[in-house]
Amino acid sequence: MPDPSRRSLAALFFIVTLAAVPGVGGEPHLLAPADTSSPRATLTSFVTMVDGIYADLTGEKQSAELRDRLRRRIAKLGACFDLSAVAPSLVDSKQRQTSVYLKEVFDRIGLPPSEELPDAEAVSADALTKWRLPDTDITLVRLAEGPRAGEWVFSTDTVARAESFFGLVQHLPYRADAGSPGLLARYLDSPGWMIPRDLILGLPEWCRKRVLDVSVWQWSAAAILLAIGGAGVAGAFAVARRAAGRPGLLALVTTLSAPALLIATCLVLDTLYTDQVRITGHVLFAAKTALRIGIFSGCVVLVHVVLTRLGEAVIRSRRLRPNTIDTQVVRLGFRIVTVLSTAWMVIQGADSMGISVTPLIAGLGVGGLAVALAAQHTIENFIAGLVLFADKPVRIGDTCQFGEHRGTVEQIGLRSTRIRGLDRTVISIPNSEFAKLRLINFARRDRILLKTVLGLRYETTADQLRHVLAALRNLMAGHPRINAESVRVRFVGYGSYSLDIEIFALAETNDWATFLAIQEDILLEVMDVVAGSGCSFAFPSQTHYMATDHGVDAAVRHRAESQIRDLRTAGGLAMAGFLGQDSDVSPSTETTTRPQRSAA
Repeated sequence: MPDPSRRSLAALFFIVTLAAVPGVGGEPHLLAPADTSSPRATLTSFVTMVDGIYADLTGEKQSAELRDRLRRRIAKLGACFDLSAVAPSLVDSKQRQTSVYLKEVFDRIGLPPSEELPDAEAVSADALTKWRLPDTDITLVRLAEGPRAGEWVFSTDTVARAESFFGLVQHLPYRADAGSPGLLARYLDSPGWMIPRDLILGLPEWCRKRVLDVSVWQWSAAAILLAIGGAGVAGAFAVARRAAGRPGLLALVTTLSAPALLIATCLVLDTLYTDQVRITGHVLFAAKTALRIGIFSGCVVLVHVVLTRLGEAVIRSRRLRPNTIDTQVVRLGFRIVTVLSTAWMVIQGADSMGISVTPLIAGLGVGGLAVALAAQHTIENFIAGLVLFADKPVRIGDTCQFGEHRGTVEQIGLRSTRIRGLDRTVISIPNSEFAKLRLINFARRDRILLKTVLGLRYETTADQLRHVLAALRNLMAGHPRINAESVRVRFVGYGSYSLDIEIFALAETNDWATFLAIQEDILLEVMDVVAGSGCSFAFPSQTHYMATDHGVDAAVRHRAESQIRDLRTAGGLAMAGFLGQDSDVSPSTETTTRPQRSAA
C-alpha cells in the first residue's frame, strides 16, 4: 500500500496548470467510494472521474475547493486498478500514467454502449470472474480475496500494458464524444504549480522536444536539481568525515547531519521530479528507484552512526577497559543490531521497489548454512567467547593457572584468549579449548594460604617442644597481616629424621608479592623462636647402633633335642596334618632370658 504522505502528494496529479475554476456543482457524497461492483460500474466510474478531473483542470481559475475535489477524485480513481504487481514506491505514478493512457485509448476507440457492458445481475447470472473489452486485450477481473474481494478492476496485465495499448491507437483521431481530448499532452508538458506554465510555453521549441519520453527542459531541470542536491550531500559527508570519531555533541550532530541530509534530499527530489518537473515513463521509474536506494542508504548510514555512538557511550558509562571481552561483546551486540536493522531495511527497500525478497532470503539461508559448515571452528570459538563473557571465570589482568601453565590474562577476544606466561612468553589459546580447561584464578582469592612444616631434631625434649608450639602460636596469632581465626600450629608426627610441626594460616592479602613479604617476615621470626627454645632444625641423618652377637644358647638347644628323642622312642611323635588338630608333642616350655645387647 502506498504511503499516505505520498498519496497526498499524488493528489496534485493534475494540478499543474495555471488557473482553474471549480466544477459545476459539488459532490453530494464526499466519502462514497468508486462503484466497482461490475465491469459496467467500474468503466463508468473511471470515465466519469477522469472527465471530471479534465473539466476542472481546463477551467480558468484555481481554488482550494478545486484542489480538494481533485484529491478526492484521484484517490477514488485508484480503486479501479489492480496495482498489486506494482512496486509500492511506484504505485502513485503508475496509477496516474495508466489512467491517462487508458483514457486516451477510450477517447479514440470508444466504449460499447452501456447496456452491452455486464452489470451486477449479468455477473451473478453468468458467474463471471473476468471480462474483456470487445476486440481488445483490455481486461477487467473480479478480485477473489482480500478486503476488496468481489470488486471489478483493471487487471495487472492491463495496467502493465496501458502504454503499449496507447501506442497502437495513438495515430487515430479523437472521437467526437471524447470527454478529455488532449489529456496526454497536458499531462506530459505541464509542470507543477511551482513552475509557471507560461514560462515553459515561452521556451524555444527544441526545449520541448522529447528524448526518451521526457522533454529537454525536464532533463535540464532534473539535472540541475540533482547537481544542487548532490553538492549539498557531498559537502555534508565531507564535514562529517572530519568530525568522525571526535567526542562531543557538536561532532555527533555533524556526523548525523550527512545521512539525514541525504534522506531529505532524496525525498525532495522525488517530490520535485514527480509533481513539479513532471518526469514520466520509464525515466521516472528509474529516477524513483535510484532515489529510493539513496533514501535507504541514508537510513542505513544513520542507523550505523547512531548505534555505533550509542555502543561507545555504553562502554564509557560502564568504564570498560579497551580490548576486554566485555568491551568487545558490547560492540559486537551493537554491530549485530546494526546488521539486523540493515537487513530489515534492505528487505523493506527491495519490497517497496517490487523486488521479491523470498528468493533472496532462501539464498541467504543456503549460503548461511554453507558458511556455518565452513566456519564451524570459528563459530565454536565465538560461542565459547560468549560463554567466557557470561561466566567470567577470568578477567583481563588476572593471574590464573590453566592446565599445566600459569600466567596473566592479557586479552580475551571473540576467537582466542592471550595469556602472558611466567617466562614472559605469550600463549594464545582458542576460546573453545580455554573454556574446557580447569581454570584456577589466583586473583579472585581474598587471602593466601601460608603453610609450612618445621622439622626439629629428635634430641628435642617434650618441654622444649611445648615451648616452641606455644611461642609459634603467639607469633602467628599476633601478626598484623595474619587472620587470627585461621591460625593452626600443631605437632603432627614423627618424621624419618625429625619431629614435625605444621604451621597453617591465611595471610590477609591477595597480592602475591605482598604475601611473599609476609611469609618472609614470619619465617625469620620462626627461626628466632626455635633458637630461643634451645632447639635446632633437623636435617636428613641416620644413627647406627653396634652390639656383640652371642650366638645360639647351646643348653636350650640340647634340651629341645632330648625331648624329641624321648617322644620318638615312646612312639608319641604323631604330628598333626592340619591346623586345629591337637599334637601329641607336648614339650615343656621354659622361659628363657635372652641376653641383653650392650650398646657399643
